[in-house]
Amino acid sequence: MSEQVSFIVRLPTRPEQRHAMRSALYGVLEAMAQEPDFINTFVHEDLDAPDTLVLYETWACSKEQFIAQHLSKPYRQQYEASLDQFLSQPRSIEFLKPLSTITPN
Repeated sequence: MSEQVSFIVRLPTRPEQRHAMRSALYGVLEAMAQEPDFINTFVHEDLDAPDTLVLYETWACSKEQFIAQHLSKPYRQQYEASLDQFLSQPRSIEFLKPLSTITPN
């Protein structure tokens, strides 16, 4: 498996900002899907906390490359600046090293 990084992002959103947060998020996701090292993103709603979005992303780069190259992209700047108004508490990010992928035969 070539170098990859995956991560889980938890976005606990203020209830009154739920729709604005999702709109801003999907705009960023559409832009980042055009990046050459983007592999995928899965967006989830926490069943026990429906105002919390949980993302699982995989990129074909290292953690350090992702942070250096992608967090400062122009399409992320407005989104990053608006997170304080959307979130009820700080987001959390857990970086992961993919070991294997299991798919049905």
